Amino acid sequence: MPRDFFRLSYVVFIMFIAGCATIPQPIPPAPMISQPPGICHIVRKGETLWRIAKNYNADINQIIRVNRILDPACLGVGQRLLIPEGRYPAVPQPPRSRIGVPVEHLVGPVRYKSRWRSITVHHSATSGGNAEVFGRNHRARGMGGLFYHFVIGNGIGSSDGLIETGWRWRSQAQVNRPNEIEICLVGDFNRQNISARQWDSLVGLISVLRRQYNIPVNCIRRHKDVTRKPTDCPGKNFPFYRLKSELKRIQP
Repeated sequence: MPRDFFRLSYVVFIMFIAGCATIPQPIPPAPMISQPPGICHIVRKGETLWRIAKNYNADINQIIRVNRILDPACLGVGQRLLIPEGRYPAVPQPPRSRIGVPVEHLVGPVRYKSRWRSITVHHSATSGGNAEVFGRNHRARGMGGLFYHFVIGNGIGSSDGLIETGWRWRSQAQVNRPNEIEICLVGDFNRQNISARQWDSLVGLISVLRRQYNIPVNCIRRHKDVTRKPTDCPGKNFPFYRLKSELKRIQP
């Protein structure tokens, strides 16, 4: 009995060893290729690298280096960019009027008692904002509320290309320069460029105002052209002569 038990135990032991030897060993995973953390952004029409970096609160030099960008001024629509150490932008505030509303409806009918003779273009010199934000600032500075008749958004604080009508236009109120319509584009055009939607809204708005009040192209001016105080408003990157050239091709 002890001898038979010993033989049985030996056979089981041999089978156990053989069975262990046939157990497949796990294949180690392939080494991962390291990639810097970040957010994938797809370039849209009218976007600039500076604006993308500001929108994600990211370092523009890091974006250029990680994406191996040779010319920061040349971005292609649909191009994928990795935004290193970026943060998703805040949800923009809801617009105060709908994009797509005809400009004529925002401007309203001709006020025959008004004698609008010129249009002055400004920039806000801020990365974002809207009519309400600027109005609070102007009121605190003793300017009686929003200085501008119209504000055109850039997507930060209000929708890109959104035209906001100020209280001065609704009341047909003049500013410190008589018979002058004030239009402000949100953005700092010393450091960024006007967006495509802002441009279309600006050209459309001025075209309607010119037609309604018979304003010639040579009476469309930059803020820097009419103020006595030193300023570069609406910024060195604002395409003023392109604006005048395009307006000349549009029949008032």
